[in-house]
Amino acid sequence: MKRGFGKTSKGEEVSSYTISNASGMSATIIDMGATIVKLEVPDKDGNIRDVILGYDDAEGYEKGSTYFGAIIGRNANRMANGRVVIDGVTYQMDQNDNDNNLHSGLNGVDKKIWTVLPMTNNSSVTFICKSNDMEQGLPGNVTMTVTYEISDDNTLSITYDAVSDKKTVINMTNHMYLNLKGHYKGDIEDHLLTLDASCYNPVIDSESIPTGENAPVEGTVFDFRTPKQIGQDINEDVDQLKFVGGYDHNYVIDGTVGKMRHFATVYSEESGIQLDLFSDQTGTQFYSGNFVGEQLGKGGFAYHKRSGLCLEPQYIPNSMNFIAEGEEMSPIFDAQEKYHTVSLYKFSVK
Repeated sequence: MKRGFGKTSKGEEVSSYTISNASGMSATIIDMGATIVKLEVPDKDGNIRDVILGYDDAEGYEKGSTYFGAIIGRNANRMANGRVVIDGVTYQMDQNDNDNNLHSGLNGVDKKIWTVLPMTNNSSVTFICKSNDMEQGLPGNVTMTVTYEISDDNTLSITYDAVSDKKTVINMTNHMYLNLKGHYKGDIEDHLLTLDASCYNPVIDSESIPTGENAPVEGTVFDFRTPKQIGQDINEDVDQLKFVGGYDHNYVIDGTVGKMRHFATVYSEESGIQLDLFSDQTGTQFYSGNFVGEQLGKGGFAYHKRSGLCLEPQYIPNSMNFIAEGEEMSPIFDAQEKYHTVSLYKFSVK
């Protein structure tokens, strides 16, 4: 189902597309940024709840700085000093987060109008976008495709494909902010979180650039291998938490990279909604929404610090600068080498 969603400041028409299944689950995605703006799932009482943060129209997403629900590309997360060296050539991206590049800077695909392929059913929709050579300071004309699909078992799949005509960085993700009680129902500190990760990536300082170390979670506040409330340790006097105001770290997920495997479980006792995340990626950035800030979201509801959490499957942040090209965990892709990854968000009630 296609509907109008307002206009950008440039006068571009923005449209929304809703996909659904027979179980009452639906997702609405706009063509600006291929951004998911609504995700409705049944709770333990059979009522439908919208479990992601967002805005009511295109203007909100254009002005917003928190990347609610957007596709991030070409490169998710941070790149130290906004620089990467490819085949001996240094490429400079925007330094839009202190001295670093965050989420591809001012020309990220999150603000672009994507092309929508004709919908052949009510349960899936595909978006295509082109990032031109040097548009983000990176080489190559890159074509990106993202498909959202809802299955009958209440799983939302996001499939990412991309290819470039030059060697370049490709590392995409989706930036959904989840609150399983409902997007307007307080913070997420009472959510139970499980992460299938024996290691995480510490950051150097408050600029959130990883040290490159895979540090064991055992015996630390970063251990979510068994279910733990997000708020249990979030305010502890630990430098890694104090640097970023809570959790905002990449977790290296156990298992074989490239194989679909369980990443995380999130559960809200209040709603009875459980989310199980599966992906074939290297890891996931767990962000506890520390910098959502005071703002108005959908329906005029107030959002604030930790109103939502993000689980963003991706390559290790800044790994293009410390993992050798050609290794399986490097986000640098040769010309015509295909980038392909899938993430599954399976919802259930307990």
